[in-house]
Amino acid sequence: MKSDDDDFRIGVPGMGRAALAPTITPPLGGHQPPARQDDAPPELRPGETELGRPPQVPSDLAPLSADEFASLRLLDDEQAARDIAEAELLLTSDPTGLGWLGWFGSPLAFAFLLGMTGVIGIFLFNQTAALLQALAAQPEWAQYVGYTGLAIFGACVLYSFIRFMYIYVRLRENRQLRVKGIKELSNRTRLRWLAAAKSNEARMQIETYLKTYPIDTAKDRKALVTLGLTDEAISRLKTVRVELLDHDKFASTEQWFSRFRDAFQSIIDEAADRRTKYWASRIWVVTAVAPNAVIDSGAALFYTFSMLSDLCQLYNLRAGRTGTAVLMGRTFFNAYLAGQGTEWEKLAEDQYDQLFNEAMNAVGVGVSANVVGKIVGKVGAKVTTGYLNRVLLIRLGRYASRLLRPVTKD
Repeated sequence: MKSDDDDFRIGVPGMGRAALAPTITPPLGGHQPPARQDDAPPELRPGETELGRPPQVPSDLAPLSADEFASLRLLDDEQAARDIAEAELLLTSDPTGLGWLGWFGSPLAFAFLLGMTGVIGIFLFNQTAALLQALAAQPEWAQYVGYTGLAIFGACVLYSFIRFMYIYVRLRENRQLRVKGIKELSNRTRLRWLAAAKSNEARMQIETYLKTYPIDTAKDRKALVTLGLTDEAISRLKTVRVELLDHDKFASTEQWFSRFRDAFQSIIDEAADRRTKYWASRIWVVTAVAPNAVIDSGAALFYTFSMLSDLCQLYNLRAGRTGTAVLMGRTFFNAYLAGQGTEWEKLAEDQYDQLFNEAMNAVGVGVSANVVGKIVGKVGAKVTTGYLNRVLLIRLGRYASRLLRPVTKD
């Protein structure tokens, strides 16, 4: 009979015992056997793996070289520049009305300014020469009165121009912002990071405008009252300014800009509109009673420069280079049209006289209506030319207000 000891093998479990690990008896003397060369880790050459062959990497996944890194950085910079340019176009509006002309807007505006300066200069020279020749034919006392009046009138026009230039040069140039552009920019996933940065930059720009707006001292408030802002309106401006300078009061930048436009800028817009109509009413009266083309053109220049000075003080800003060229060109163009009003008065006078005579004949009034018709024609022609100058000045004032607004909705 075979026993369990006969089946004893190393590592094989038997009945009632566990497997036994082999025991290695060290040699005499206590020395360990030398390690075999097969147990040492293999030495790998560059590019080899433990599998014994180089890794199979596609060529498009190979490590980038220094030149490739430089080209990628250049592409990133160009894309960032394009993003910034696109953001500038979306955030910054073109209030001059020449945006569709692109790069030619500014040269055309300055060419128009030079052309109108030449035209008004030649016109005023010819009209002044004719006026001086007419005064020379008058009695001596009339000459003194005429020369004195002409000198005072010229000094007034020159004073209004110098005052306008002094105020205009001292003011900060307006960089008009588009609230609609900020909203459109934030909707573009690719430019959202840039929209946030540009929105913060635009908000800081308007905050600087609020801090520098002159409503703190008594002298500043008195000047604004002279320009048409009431004490109540100035108090509202101060209250809204404190509210807008509180960074924790608004949930979004768009809401902040809307509050600035509706609560702060709108008050200035109303005062600017009233000031424009104030000067327009005066040019209507003066050009309607002016006896000479030189007086008409000089009055148009005087009231235009006075109005522009007041508008720049109200907004505490000045227009950009292109906007300034357009403003000056339109100013000289309006002055030229005002001087040409005497030619139109003759045509309007004949038309009014004819209409009045026909109306009187229709009701049976006879010859006595001829004299009245002449008077009505003369007065009607003067009133019409004065009203046309008023319309031109109002249009110019509203255009200037559009140039000077810090924020626009469109």
